[in-house]
Amino acid sequence: MSNDFANLPAPSVQTQVDPSTATLGDLITLTIRVTHPQALQVDPPLFSKNLGTFEVYASTRLPGQVTGDKAVDQFQAALQNFTTGPQTLPGLVVPYRDPMGEAHQLKTPECVVTIAEVPPGPKDKGGIRGIKGVIGPTAWSPWWWVVAVFLLSAVCYLLWRKRKLALQGPPPPPPVPADVTAMEKLQRLAQSDWLTTGKIKEYYSAISDILREYLEKGFNTSALERTTSEILRDLRKKTEIATDCQAELRELLDTCDLVKFAKFRPDASEGAVAHAAAVKFVELTRAILRKDDAEFVPLTSDPHLRKT
Repeated sequence: MSNDFANLPAPSVQTQVDPSTATLGDLITLTIRVTHPQALQVDPPLFSKNLGTFEVYASTRLPGQVTGDKAVDQFQAALQNFTTGPQTLPGLVVPYRDPMGEAHQLKTPECVVTIAEVPPGPKDKGGIRGIKGVIGPTAWSPWWWVVAVFLLSAVCYLLWRKRKLALQGPPPPPPVPADVTAMEKLQRLAQSDWLTTGKIKEYYSAISDILREYLEKGFNTSALERTTSEILRDLRKKTEIATDCQAELRELLDTCDLVKFAKFRPDASEGAVAHAAAVKFVELTRAILRKDDAEFVPLTSDPHLRKT
């Protein structure tokens, strides 16, 4: 972690498997809990198709928990194993990002699960039994053999299909909308102590980077490596964004540039105003990104952006 976040506590990870002893083919639940400061964003673990001798049947993200300045993210996966004896479940890489979007990694500890053979059923008596005579469908019509072959083929196809899906692994999670990512980063920035500890340049740089990333991912406008003038020149082609909204954005980005490159030192109250302006821009423009989402309700009453 960079020096800017050295004072944040490191995240911790715990794993649990249930049950710890299973039979061949049983579904085993792997639960991963990551405890971390709210300023960090934890992404799903990097599940591969196979984890050692285990196959990943499905995976999901459970609802998170927030207590004070701590947050807990939980992930769960269903595993299968077809090898008997003690089996080691290797550690998983859990990626996370700091408020500036820099990537880091955690690794879960290894777990051992004992896989036993399927126990005999209540009707399995064992031993050698006496001859009971000729049995089976020897007098059946040939059509019954056709039906039997068809059913056997269908069962084999379903088993093959199920195993193929298990080997492919779970589908990737859907991408997070650009406006949701921007609002989350702005919220974490507001919860930081940068303004009170004098990190004014870092604070305004974060606002600029968040808005530039929002424009690039949400509006397909190259912004991360371009000047403010170049960004606003391209935005003028986006007629769905109101002119006054673009003007406010230019004023905010120009202020960020002054702090970053011209040693301009605004006070903490001005920093809070700049943060509020960034939040306002995202709220005013996020309805444009969700214009095809029937369930989305815009947070602004701006007549230029209200959904009809």
